[in-house]
Amino acid sequence: MIKEPTLEVIWEARRRIYAKCDNDPVKLVQYYIERQKENPERFISSPITYKPHKN
Repeated sequence: MIKEPTLEVIWEARRRIYAKCDNDPVKLVQYYIERQKENPERFISSPITYKPHKN
């Protein structure tokens, strides 16, 4: 595993957020959706384009 102090801080923050959401992935997604609504300027949105794969 990488021993980078900056990454360790980020990973620990993610662990705390996940624990705050009872380690429930659905609650985690809801948490991030709410955070995005509260702080839209902190998130970058770009349109998703779908290109079907041609056989």
